[in-house]
Amino acid sequence: MIFRKLAKDSAIYGGADFFSRVIAFFTFPLIAAALSPLAFGALELVATTTALLGLVINCGLNNAVQRFYWDKDTTVMQRPVIVSTGMALQIALGVLIIAVGALISPIIYPQAQKANLPFSWIALIAALFLMAANQWNQFILDVVRLHFTPWKFFILELLSKVLIAFAGVAVVVYFKWGIDGLLGIQALIMFALLPVALFMIRKDITSAIEVNWARELTKFGYPFIFAGMAFWLFSSMDRWMLALMSSVEEVGIYSVASKFSTIVLFASMAFGQAWSPFAMKIRTDNPDSYREIFAHVLLLLLFIMLLIGGILGLFSGELIAFLMPEEYRGSALPLIVLCFGIALQATQQVTATGISLEKKTFLFARLAWLTAGVNFVLNWVLIPAYGATGAAVATAIAYLLVTGSYLYYTQKLHPLPIPWKNLSVILCSGIMMTLIAVLWNQHTFSWRIAGLKLFVFAGVAGIGWLMLPVKKWENVQLLRQGR
Repeated sequence: MIFRKLAKDSAIYGGADFFSRVIAFFTFPLIAAALSPLAFGALELVATTTALLGLVINCGLNNAVQRFYWDKDTTVMQRPVIVSTGMALQIALGVLIIAVGALISPIIYPQAQKANLPFSWIALIAALFLMAANQWNQFILDVVRLHFTPWKFFILELLSKVLIAFAGVAVVVYFKWGIDGLLGIQALIMFALLPVALFMIRKDITSAIEVNWARELTKFGYPFIFAGMAFWLFSSMDRWMLALMSSVEEVGIYSVASKFSTIVLFASMAFGQAWSPFAMKIRTDNPDSYREIFAHVLLLLLFIMLLIGGILGLFSGELIAFLMPEEYRGSALPLIVLCFGIALQATQQVTATGISLEKKTFLFARLAWLTAGVNFVLNWVLIPAYGATGAAVATAIAYLLVTGSYLYYTQKLHPLPIPWKNLSVILCSGIMMTLIAVLWNQHTFSWRIAGLKLFVFAGVAGIGWLMLPVKKWENVQLLRQGR
C-alpha cells in the first residue's frame, strides 16, 4: 500500500513538472525570438544572482517544517503552529532581503548601464519581488505535499506555470516590454497567486507564532543555506572549467548531454516530491518497521532509476544522432555517464534520511562543500584529457561521493537494515549496463545492436527484480488486508 501510494503521488508530481515543461517548450521560442542574446545573458545574470538570495530567504525552513510536521513527538495542535511560524520567518526574511536589495540597487544599476545591459531599475526591483514570491509559494507547495493532496499541488504548480508562460509571451512579444516587463509580470502573477495558495493550506494558518519553534526551525534549516551555495557552485563549475580548460564547443556538447539527462532527473524529482513528506509519516505510523521500509525504498529507487538511466544511456548515440546535428554527436558519451550519475544522485533522498532524523543538518553543508571541492579537483584532472566526458565522469563520481557519505552517516547515526548483498548486485548490474552502453555507443541505428542492448537491459532488469524483497511486500500487504 505504501509503495503504491508513493508511486501514485510521484506520477502526479511528475505530471505537473511534465506539463510545465511542455508549456515552456512551446512558449520559449517565441520569447527567444523577441529578445536578443544580450538580453538573455542579462536575464540569466539577474536570475543567478537572485537565486543565491533565495537561499537566504528559504533558510532551509521548507526542510525543517517537513522534518517536524509528521514527527512522532509533534501533536495535531502543534502542526499549524509549525507551518505558521515557518511562513512568518520566510516572510520576514523576504521583506528584509527586498529592502536591502532596494537600498543597494542604485549602486548596482549604474554598473549594468555601463555594460549596456538592456534593462532598467524596474527589472532589478521586480526580480527581488519575484524571488521572494517564488520562495513563499514554494513553501506553501511543500506544505500542500505534507497534506498528501498531490492534485492541489498539481493545480497550483500548473496554474502558476501557465499564467507566467503566456503572460511572458504577451508582454515580450506583443507589448515589447523586454526584461522589465517579463520580470514585472512574473512577479505580479506570483503575488496574485499567494492568496490562492494560502487558501489551500488554510487549516495550517494560524496567528499562533511561537519563538521556541522559530528557534528550532531555524537551527535545523540554516545549514541548508551553505549546502545550497555549495551545490549551486558544484552544478555550474563544470561549464566554466570546460570553457577555460577545453573550449566553448565542449561546453555546448556537455550542455546538450546535460539537457537530455534531465529525463532521468525528471523521474528523480518526481519521486523526491512524494518521498519527503512520506518519510516522516512512515516513521510515525510504523515505529517498529519504518527502518526496514526505508531500506526497501532505497533498493527499489536505485533499481528503477538505474533502469531509466540505463535505457537512455544504451541508446544515447542513436538518440543524439536522430535529434541533433552532427556537431553534437560527442554528447552521447557524456550523456551515458550523466545518466548513471543522476541515478545515483536520486538515492540521496533516502540515504540522507538518518541525518535528517537525528537533526545533524550541519553535515549536509560540510559534505556539500567537500563534494564541491572533490568535483573541482576531478574536473581539473579529467577535463584537459577528456573534455565534456571528463566533466561528466567528475559529476558522476561526485554524486556517488554525496550519496555514499550520506549513507555512511545515516548508518552511523540512525542505521537502516540494508541488505548489502542485494544493493551491491543492483549497483553492479547498473555499472555493467553503463559500461556496455559506452562500448556499444554508436550513431547509426542497427537492429542487431539494438536487440543486444535490449537483451542486456532485460537481463539487468531481471537480476535487479530478483534482488527486491517483493515477497516481504506482499506479506505486509496481506497482513494489512487481514488475510
